[in-house]
Amino acid sequence: MMSTAIGGCLVRSSSTNRPLVCTGRRSPNHWTITPITPRCADGRYRGARLDSGDLLLLDPAGEIFQCVQRGHSQNAISIPLPLAERIIQVEHHAQPEEIWSHWRVKSDPKNSLELDGMLRQVLSAHVLVSGSAYSEDEFAGKVIALAQATEESVAPRPTAVSSRRIVARAQELIHSRLDSPPTITDLCEVSFASRRALFYAFKALLGRSPHAHVKMLRLHAARRRILRQRDRRCVQQVAYELGFQHPGQFAIDYARTFGESPSETRERAGLATGH
Repeated sequence: MMSTAIGGCLVRSSSTNRPLVCTGRRSPNHWTITPITPRCADGRYRGARLDSGDLLLLDPAGEIFQCVQRGHSQNAISIPLPLAERIIQVEHHAQPEEIWSHWRVKSDPKNSLELDGMLRQVLSAHVLVSGSAYSEDEFAGKVIALAQATEESVAPRPTAVSSRRIVARAQELIHSRLDSPPTITDLCEVSFASRRALFYAFKALLGRSPHAHVKMLRLHAARRRILRQRDRRCVQQVAYELGFQHPGQFAIDYARTFGESPSETRERAGLATGH
């Protein structure tokens, strides 16, 4: 058994070298989601066969009765109920109890594979890889989005008018919090949009995701601060003040955006002002 915490969630991995029957009850305070891969397929959960590509969604405080095979290796994530409740209500406009009040198996190979990759990444590094599309605070949101993807696939797209309203409300919050960038849940809450509608509106009007747009605005804010040379703070301090937790990734993203490193920008600003 191996486990680590990220963004308030518990990610864990378990394995066995012999057949087992697992019994008991889960925590009443967490919602657990498990991707079924070839490493843990062919077992059974409460009599239901688990096939590779399934997603197993487990109700809080529910009874455990799982049969596993020799060589079984399984990853799972447990999300605190208050966090899951807010994400489901705000980002997916659904009632949480309708989703987690019972256990179920979904066949969703693409999202099951993606979720397993996310969990393995966290377990192997104990942190998210720098430059990933989501921060630690948004990890649970990404997991729930994968679990909900099938249900939301038939939802109507927002109209052009609705998209402009969504983006305008979201941008107002983003600009007010460049030093503490809002999460996707925050943007959904302020724009009254679902996660799917939010991403569609940004892509349709700005040609990029909310994550990419927030990063672009923060990079431009960092460039302005470096160029001002107000108190000659170091580049790392500017990055930290704008919520960039990984200086190396900040330098890579900055150079990709502006064609020069942050230190080169600082040097040019110094020459221009005679310092």
